Amino acid sequence: MGIEEVKNYAIEKLKELFLLLNNFSRQFLSWFDKVFPPDTRKDKINHWFHVALPFLIVTIFLALISYCCYCCCCRGGGRGRGLGRMMKAPGRNCRMQRSTFESNPRGYFRNLRSYPGDQLV
Repeated sequence: MGIEEVKNYAIEKLKELFLLLNNFSRQFLSWFDKVFPPDTRKDKINHWFHVALPFLIVTIFLALISYCCYCCCCRGGGRGRGLGRMMKAPGRNCRMQRSTFESNPRGYFRNLRSYPGDQLV
């Protein structure tokens, strides 16, 4: 296949796509005119907007809550990494990342009681 044949093939496929989109838009507009006749279109669209608005608000609210939970819990509070494996912090009543403890256990125990207000066991 030469360059000209590839170019002609691409042009033919683009023409087919254009015709398909043109037919789809005509069918969509005819369906839209049946469902929402031009003389009552404004009232019907207004009615369906008011019916759908509570569902849209709830959906957006749930999407925002889900996104915030994902950012805080799954990505490590926005630091771009996951929480990883967790463990009970030795000598405290809280949980910590295992990788933090394993990277420097000596430093962890050295600083264990140096922070006032920690929940010590």
